[in-house]
Order: sequence, then structure tokens, then C-alpha cells
Amino acid sequence: MSDPAARWATSPEVTPSTQRPQRPSYGRIGLSGHRPLRFPTTANWIIAGATRNPRGAIAALIGAWSNLPIAIALGASGAVAGGIAGAIGGSIEATDIPLFGDVVPTGMLQVGGILGALLGVVGGAILGFYKGLTWPWTLVAHESPRQALSIAIGQVIAGVFLGIAYTLLTTAFEAATLRIGGARRLSRREAELIIPIVRECASRMGIRGLPYVLIHDDRDVNAYALTRHLVINQGLLDEFNYDPEVLGGVIGHELTHWNNADPVAAAFVRGMALPLYVLYSAATKLLDHINQPLTRIVLWAFMWPAAVTIRFFVMPLQARDLREAEYRSDRGAVLAGHREGIRRALARLRRTLDGGRSGWDVSACATHPPYELRLEALEEPGRTYPLPDTDAPSPPRATVPTSSLERD
Repeated sequence: MSDPAARWATSPEVTPSTQRPQRPSYGRIGLSGHRPLRFPTTANWIIAGATRNPRGAIAALIGAWSNLPIAIALGASGAVAGGIAGAIGGSIEATDIPLFGDVVPTGMLQVGGILGALLGVVGGAILGFYKGLTWPWTLVAHESPRQALSIAIGQVIAGVFLGIAYTLLTTAFEAATLRIGGARRLSRREAELIIPIVRECASRMGIRGLPYVLIHDDRDVNAYALTRHLVINQGLLDEFNYDPEVLGGVIGHELTHWNNADPVAAAFVRGMALPLYVLYSAATKLLDHINQPLTRIVLWAFMWPAAVTIRFFVMPLQARDLREAEYRSDRGAVLAGHREGIRRALARLRRTLDGGRSGWDVSACATHPPYELRLEALEEPGRTYPLPDTDAPSPPRATVPTSSLERD
């Protein structure tokens, strides 16, 4: 085995302190290196990942390839227009009711306007949504129903092809992307501490093969698994003072994600929803850096249908699978012998360990169970776990304002 990183991950002994690790140690461009060996071939690995989150994949396909954002935009426009028309029409009709139109015209005018507005909002929203969803198809189907069917099938094929292509490209060039993003190889001292923990966790869990392990000097307390890499932020090491028990819990959690092809599943869903992904990520980046009010309003008006599609359609459908993946990875840390380590990490952080790394991860792939329920699932039978947790952050100390005279 000639690759230096592979020697770091699989050699019986860590390189002695007098010998510096060789470079490069990011992994090579390609698909064959450092995948979970539970999958006989690379094709088995990619297929298993692509089918791991079926609800998320279907949601991404429908959200990005079925005119759903257009339907949402037209539904909202129809609701506004229908509400205005209904309010006006209801008010006019109320004044024409026999007797009441002459006796209490003002009250009936208000009631009729409100009822008309409500009916107009509901009817306009339904009609606008339906038109937005079916209008492009009805135009084609009017000329040739067979052509409309072929276009629908073609869009499904295009979405699946784009998902596979995106997964293959991101996996193949993952090392280069991480290098550009600031990840680096382990130093000699870091390798002497971390690599034995990685190998021990993998051995206890029965994992064959190991990912490349990298360090990112970001101070955010985080660690995450990608398709062929495991990245640990410097902030996590600093937060827990290089505690091997906590590192074991976090590494066991991330190794489970990697071994189950969860990062491959996430890449496939992103690829299937690539049009939404590009639109939402670009608009989010621009909104973060533009302070001009008019420009922000225009951007928001342009991106809100995609944001609604992601947050209220794609996310809920894939949330169940994502939550189960987190529970499964926590159980992997327990299987690796680091129940206390993963509990200490969760109790201290009070959030997930897999922080978002892009606009899509923040919006659509960050659905995790509540940390308290994850802690509950990690409890050892027969043992009590009182609140507050010993590793939980200290509550903020109350400050009593004092006057300037008291300070003097």
C-alpha cells in the first residue's frame, strides 16, 4: 500500500515521533479509495447510498422537477387576488340582501366582505396552485398527450441522472474540495492520539476499511463524515481538551455515518434537487452579504418559493430518515465503547455534531432529533441520569446593575 494516508489509517503502529508523515494525505481523485468495504464494489456503495433515503430523494425530485415552486408562487398570488376580489364582491352582495341591505347595511357590508375575502383566499390559492402545477403540462398535452408523458418521464430520468452524476463528482473530487476549504492532514502528535481511536472504534464496530481523517482549523465545535473522509474541527479538540473518551464517542458516531453511506445519500438528494440547491444557496449567500433594502426585497421575492418548497416539503419528508440516521449513529458510538463520550459531547454542545456546511445543509439536511431525546436514548439501563447533566454548560450568571455612585 503506497498511499501515505492509507498507511496512517491501517498500519499496526503509528509512525515514531522522529519520523514525519509524508504528504499528500488527503486521498486521491477517484472513487476507489477508502470507501466502506462492507460494499463489495463502488457501484454497490453508490446504489446503497442513493436508496438509503427514499423519501428525501422523492421529495427532492418532486420539489425540483415538477414545477412545485411555480405552483407555490401562483398559489400565493391567487390567494391575494382572490381575497381582494372576494372582499369586494362579498361587500356588494351584502347590500343587495332584502331587508338587511336597508336595515343594517354597514354590519352586513363588513360580514359579507370578510366572508368573501376568506372564500376568495382559499379559492384563489387552490386555483393558482393547481394552474401552476399543471399549466406547463396542459399546454403540451393539448397538442400531444404522448409528448407530455415523454417530457414527464424525461424529467424523472434527468433528476435521477443529475443525482448520480453529482454524487460521483463530489465523491471523486472530495479531497480537492476539502483541501481548498482549509482541511489539512493530521500532524504527528494528532495522529498519535486520533488514529488509534479511529482504528479501535472501527474494530469494535466490525467496520472494514477506514476513511481519511483530516483536521480543519475552524474553531467551530464540530466534526462530520463525508463519503471518503472524516473531518474533525480544531474547535472540538479545544472544547474538550483532546479528551480521548469524547473523541471516541464523536468518532464512533461519524464512522457509523460513513459506514452506512449516509454522506452518499445526502449527496444524492442534493444532486436530485440541484436546481433548488443552486437557487437557494446563491440567494442565501447574497442575502448574507447585501445590506441594500431594495435589493434584499427583490432577492427575497425571487427565492421565497424555493425556500417554502425546501422548508415545508423537502425537509418534512426526509426528516424521519435523517432522525433515524442520527439515532443509529449514536448507537454506533455506544457499540464502539464510548457511551459516556458521546453523551458528554451532546450534553455540552446541546446540538448536533454534524453542523451544516453549505446553504443546502443548513436548510434541508440539518433535521436532527432534539438533543435531550438523543441523551435519553443513550442512557444505560439501570442507571439514573439526574438533571442538570454534569457536563452541561453552566447557566449564565445574573448581574445586578449598580449606579455610578455605588461603583465609586
